[in-house]
Amino acid sequence: MNQTLIIALVIIVTVKILIFAWFYLFNIYEVKISVNPKLLNLNSDSQIEIKTIPLNSFGTKALLRNISAKFKIVSGEDLIKIKQQKENTIVVTSKGKVGSAEILVTPSIGMFPSKIEINIE
Repeated sequence: MNQTLIIALVIIVTVKILIFAWFYLFNIYEVKISVNPKLLNLNSDSQIEIKTIPLNSFGTKALLRNISAKFKIVSGEDLIKIKQQKENTIVVTSKGKVGSAEILVTPSIGMFPSKIEINIE
């Protein structure tokens, strides 16, 4: 084979690998909202972390990609307070009252916001 044919094949294979990586590993297909733990206790040490995670086509975290999200307490403002808020994460603590609160999570990438219900026991 001559040298120009080898160079052309290397370039074509490299471009195909880069396109595959972009569309399947780096591109964001969905946003997962992670709530850890699921339940909030009455004591002030108890906290819940709500995080938005961008997912690629394989369902794993999209490589080298971050997204932002807006968090809004829809109901139960008297039950919970925001301890810490970052671009894609919010940490919520209890104010010491039993009940249920809802937080609306609106990711920057995505069509619809999601409501997260927090039970305080």
